[in-house]
Amino acid sequence: MQPGPSNNVRLYPKLFFAAFLAVGLWLALSTLPDAQRSVAAVFGFTVVLWATEALPTAVTALLSTCLLILLCGIDPKLAFGAYGNYIIHLFIGSFIIAKSIEITGLNKRLAWTILSKPWATRSPSGLILTMGGIVLLVSSFVSNTATTAMMIPIVLTLLKALNTDQPGVSYATGAMLMLTWSASVAVGTPVSTPPNMIGIGLVGEATGKAISFGQWTTFAAPISLIMLLLAWAIVGLLFRGGAPDTKAGREEAVRRCAELGAMTQGERNVLIAFGAAVGLWLSPDLAGWLLGPDHPTTIFCRERITSAVAALLAASTLFVMPDASSESGRTITWSQARTIDWGTILLFGGGIALGDAMFRSGLAKALGEAAVQATGANSLWGITFVMIVAAVGVSELASNTAAATTMVPVAIGLAQGAGVDPTIPAVATTIACSLGFMLPVSTAPNAIVYGSGLVPAKHMMRAGIIIDLVGIAVVFGVMRVLMPILGFG
Repeated sequence: MQPGPSNNVRLYPKLFFAAFLAVGLWLALSTLPDAQRSVAAVFGFTVVLWATEALPTAVTALLSTCLLILLCGIDPKLAFGAYGNYIIHLFIGSFIIAKSIEITGLNKRLAWTILSKPWATRSPSGLILTMGGIVLLVSSFVSNTATTAMMIPIVLTLLKALNTDQPGVSYATGAMLMLTWSASVAVGTPVSTPPNMIGIGLVGEATGKAISFGQWTTFAAPISLIMLLLAWAIVGLLFRGGAPDTKAGREEAVRRCAELGAMTQGERNVLIAFGAAVGLWLSPDLAGWLLGPDHPTTIFCRERITSAVAALLAASTLFVMPDASSESGRTITWSQARTIDWGTILLFGGGIALGDAMFRSGLAKALGEAAVQATGANSLWGITFVMIVAAVGVSELASNTAAATTMVPVAIGLAQGAGVDPTIPAVATTIACSLGFMLPVSTAPNAIVYGSGLVPAKHMMRAGIIIDLVGIAVVFGVMRVLMPILGFG
């Protein structure tokens, strides 16, 4: 077997297309200054590599940063300085906490404990909603991919206990779709999904506005909850057939809880660290509400207890707190932390560098002005709606991270081109990038549940179209109602 030549056959056309698009953009944008044309060419080249995964995403991110310096004349300190953005460090701390939750098995304990309660399995429909709620809760602080990978054996175990784990059973298809949808709609916290932090970082770079943990949760958590309930309703309407008696499911959950035994020291440590992180994340907002925005304590919390500092402080304690049940005697070790996908950190840095280059060169604004003329969307809410639709469409074919890195700078440029505050369009675009549901390749959770063999592609697409449209309406509606109340736009 000779995999090398075969891989090259697939790789070289992707590289050629990326280069072809870069040259095409350079030629097509001849009316723009050379600096903007160069950034556009690098942008197009990078997006193709990210979308096709021709190279590892982290390698593409680093390559794009080098090209910004070589071809666009971006100051190396500014370009590589993006990898030191506070968002990167927030991710590092969050990843370590999430890995500790996974290592200690705290996530599984949470899932089985909830499922063992009588109310959780009272009816087939109630069981579906409970599973979705668990996934939404865990995915609000752990990556949706890790949450789906953790939950799928639990859901399959329950379906087997209910004798519904066969292909063609409507109830099983609905349960699997609820699993992937619940993981993807978990956008309620800044750390719940990579696009959220990318969007927050790009908004900060473009406008100088810092969106706090509490502010984000105030407008994004309602979107998650509304989408969860609507997803449940869609599943109930489309996949109601073959509903089982759920008594066996509760018995299985009770048995699994008994097998877990008492909570370990490591699990308690993770709960303490996680609680400390959430408390620190919310401290600036809580201090402002209790003491007023100008109180010295509020100012201290706002200026010094940043989201990145909170995450890193909480994560660091996990390397110190003892755990007698682990081989190392600590809750987490660096050898375990090394298994985190650190390449994702480089992807974020490259995305921020690319977005910053688009802003500094004026390309984002120039493209925005062109888009305003082409679409006629020149009002705040017109731009917001157009970008939500575009973001959902792009996220069907590219990862939500790549979609956010691509679409959020466009949203900001479009708003700037129309002379309106870009915060709302950028935030709405960020959230919409997590709401592509039609295809197995749209999201990692979709791919995972599709691999179970219980979700035919035609059912995923049919139901995905519906929830895509629902997601567009929900994001726009919540943005339209809550953002002005919160003082944005």
